[in-house]
This record gives sequence, structure tokens and C-alpha cells, in this order.
Amino acid sequence: MHFTKEYDLSSLMISISGVRGKITQGFGLEEALAFSKSFATMMNGGTVVVGRDSRPSGPYLESLLTSALLASGSSVLTLGLVPTPTTKAVVNLAKANGGIMISASHNPMEWNAFKFISKKGFFFSAEENQKLLSILQSGSFTKELVSPKGYIDSGEDYIDLHLSSVLKRVNVNKIKKKKFTVFVDAVGGAGSYVVPKFLQMLGCKVISHNCNPDGTFPRPPEPTAAALKTVEPSFKKSKASIGFALDPDADRLVLFTPKRGAISEEYTLPLALLNVLTNSKKKSKVVVNLSTSFLNEEVASRFGCEVIRSKVGEANVVEEMIRTKSVFGGEGNGGVIDPNIPSFGRDTLSGIAHILNVMAETGKSIDELMDELPNLYMDKQSFPLAKGMSLQSLYEKFTSEFSPKLISEKDGLWMYVSDSWIHIRPSNTEPIFRVITETKSQTDLESTLKRVKQCVES
Repeated sequence: MHFTKEYDLSSLMISISGVRGKITQGFGLEEALAFSKSFATMMNGGTVVVGRDSRPSGPYLESLLTSALLASGSSVLTLGLVPTPTTKAVVNLAKANGGIMISASHNPMEWNAFKFISKKGFFFSAEENQKLLSILQSGSFTKELVSPKGYIDSGEDYIDLHLSSVLKRVNVNKIKKKKFTVFVDAVGGAGSYVVPKFLQMLGCKVISHNCNPDGTFPRPPEPTAAALKTVEPSFKKSKASIGFALDPDADRLVLFTPKRGAISEEYTLPLALLNVLTNSKKKSKVVVNLSTSFLNEEVASRFGCEVIRSKVGEANVVEEMIRTKSVFGGEGNGGVIDPNIPSFGRDTLSGIAHILNVMAETGKSIDELMDELPNLYMDKQSFPLAKGMSLQSLYEKFTSEFSPKLISEKDGLWMYVSDSWIHIRPSNTEPIFRVITETKSQTDLESTLKRVKQCVES
């Protein structure tokens, strides 16, 4: 008898960021096993890399996933508690068939997720995600083997190769000579061990804060400047040269400076970009997403470089970087993407290395580098969609209100309006829509936000 179960996926967030949901509301053992078996079927007996963050549900989801992979004939290279970029890098370095990072990133503790990784360390494309879902809904899983040949092995040596690959992108000796004191807040997540170790390899004195991965997040998991206000006193007490804050899976990076405290996540990418373009010998292309600040255009213009804007989402930025042969890229949420590192995605280690390197090369403090960048006038808000309203009708209200000079519909609605932009789009990771706005002055921002509020609430 052939029996195919119909799975209710309505409560899950399924996108290029993988599949995520609340453990007790749609992403429990039954659903996780179904996705594990579907993924194992796609891997077809090859080697698979598995990493996770510090969420309490991580170990049992890892065991479930490992069992499904072994039963289908795959071997598992297990990394334990590591950043998402490290898992991606190891897939590439080990020439594995694919991998999974078990992490719901900045979502609260009751959430977890599978981030699906294909060959060469890239997140699943839309086509690969659709294939995975087709296998799940049809129930056409690989049958369990009586005598599978797969095995479990540690990927610890590959983790060190990831760290070494990042070190090759900077002048390690110059950074070491500076003997920077660096403050790290890993929110008790996946970067709790790897990031301090990496900084020590750069000769830094490390002040570890919230680096105990005990299954709790001692501050809000999304590392925004507002969320980090409670951490500022600890950073200032440390007298560190610079501070870095991470999200739970350590693919997003936010800075503290001695003068400013926690600063916007939008500054991470342009500061790293400054280092890359300073050391680039030719005019190049850089890719950022539609929701990322003008700051990157300002830095790129100093070097005669072109900035290209992609859809939101790491996979979309990477796809555009490959298409345009860009030297660098990233997202304004603190995601730095260096194509010369085998993670080829948002990588906190890359961001840390490039920012420390520009400090070492120029002899300038992080606050002096910040003084050379324009002020940021940006607002990011999230809203539930009003009952009975479609996204399309919402977009029409914004278009009517602002009469934009330029429109892009490649990812929601992006409008350019007199030296400012507004981006309205559904979230890939939460059941909400986002409105991101950037202007050239505080007065313009306040005026624009009043009009945004009218569009959302009326």
C-alpha cells in the first residue's frame, strides 16, 4: 500500500532563506522529519555537512536530520555549534553534496529552521526549494536502507580552513601589530567560540560578552543598535578599540565604537567595502540589495565603482554578484559578502577582518573612519497586513501618494523619490511586511514617515 501524507505548511515560512517555523506551531518533529527525508532524497547518498546554533531544539533536530541522512545512505560531516557562514564554507571546502544549517537566525527562541545548502556552499535556489517541496508533498522519499554505508565524521579541521581563508584576505601582520582590544557580543549563539578564536588569530585581546551558548539569548537576537543599548555600558567599561555584535547564527555583524556606542547595522557593509576597494586595482562592481543604504554608493563613488541593486536575500545578492562578476556585496542588515571566501555569503568573520584591516592600514580609529561617512537618515518598520488588504493594493496606495521618479517591482515595490527611496515588501522570514525608508536629511525622513504611516493605516 502506498500512503502519501498531506502536510499543512501554511504556518511555515518557506523562502530562499529555507524553512522556518515555531517548534510547537508547524515545525515540530513530524514536519522536521519530512523535510529531512526530502533533503536526504535530494542528496542521493553523498556527503552532507550539518551545523547548528545554540537553540535548545537544535540538538534533537540535528539528531533527526542525521538519522534521515544516514538511513538514505549519506555520510554526515558534523560541525556542532558554528556560524552559518562556516557551514556554507565547509560544504565548499569538503566538496560535499550539500549541507543544512539548523538556525532560525534572528527569530525568537521558540523558532527554528533548516537553511538548505547546495553544492559549492550556496543556499538553495528557488528551483531547488521547489524540488524539495515536490518530494515532500508527493512522499517520494528514498527508502530506508537495511545496510547503509554512510558514516558520521567531525568537520573540525574544515572549520580551521574557513578561518584561514578569511585571514588570506587581509594583512594579518599589520593587524597584529596594532594589538586591538576587541569586544564581542555573540548573543550566546553560534559565534560564541569561533569568533573569539578568530580574533585571537589576528593578535587581538578579546573581551567576550554573551559568549556562553547555554540555550538562552540574553538580549534581543536581532543585533540592531536599539537592541544593543543595554550592552553599551559593558562595551564602554571594556575600553575596547571596537566592538562587534552578532545574531544567533553569526552571519550578521553590528559595530560598537568608543564615541558612538552601538551604531546602525547599515554602517557595517560600507566600512568593509572601504577596505576592499582601497586594495582593489581596478574599477569594479558591487552588489547590494534594494533595502540597503545609499552609504555604499557614497563609498563606491570614491573609487569610480558601480553599485548594482538586487532583490533582498543573501541568495539573490550572490546570484547577482556571480552574474556581474562583482568584487564585493552584501546587505544592509550587517551582512558582508566576499566572493573570495568559500562561504560566499554573509560572513561575520569577513566583516570583522575587513574592518580591522582598514583600521590597521589607515592608522585611523573606527570613530575617525565613521567621521568620514555621511550621516544616516533611515527608518525600518514592520507591519501586519491589514485584514482584507492585498499587497498589490498597498503598493498602489504608496505609488499614488508619492508619485515616484523611478519604480522597481523586482522585489515588492521600490520607489525613488527626490533623493530618497522607499521599499515595501513582504518578509522572507516573518509573517509581516516591511517598509524601509532612506532620505538625505532628518527633516525629509520625518516628513516621509508621516506619509508612510498614512498609506499603511488608512
